[in-house]
Amino acid sequence: FEKGMSLRKIARDLGVDKMVISSWIEIYRFHGMEGLMAPACKGYEESFKIHVIQHMIETAEPYSKVAGRFNIPSRATIWKWMHQYMSEEEWTLYYLKRERRDMKKKQPKQGMTDIGKLQEELEYLRAENAYLKKLDALVQEKKKSQPKRK
Repeated sequence: FEKGMSLRKIARDLGVDKMVISSWIEIYRFHGMEGLMAPACKGYEESFKIHVIQHMIETAEPYSKVAGRFNIPSRATIWKWMHQYMSEEEWTLYYLKRERRDMKKKQPKQGMTDIGKLQEELEYLRAENAYLKKLDALVQEKKKSQPKRK
C-alpha cells in the first residue's frame, strides 16, 4: 500500500474485500506488526465495549478506524455492539446526529457570531450528555437483567 498500490489492486490480488485491507492498514498504523499477529479475542469486557461505543459517538470516526485503534479484528464487531446497546430510536438519532455533524463540517455557516457558535456548541454538548446518560442507564439496566455467568 505504501509503495503506491491501490487498495482495490491489493484486495483483488489477495482475493479479499478492500474494506478488509483497509482495516488491516488501520490496525497496523495503531499497533504495528504485533497488532496483525495478535490472536483473535474470544470475548470483550462490558466496560471495553462501552468505551468503544462512547468513542464512536464522540468522534464519529469510521468503523474501520475505530477497529484499528482498539485492535478489534472486524469492524462488524463494533457495529454489532452498537446495535446491542442502542434501541432503534437511539440508533436512528445517532446516525441523524452524525449526518448533521458531517454536514456542518462541509458547509460552515457564514457570519456566525462567537455567541452563536457558543450557543450551538452548548446545545450540542447538552444533547450529547443526555444521550450518554441514557446509554449508561441502558447498559446498567441490561447488566442487571442478565444472569451472571460462572
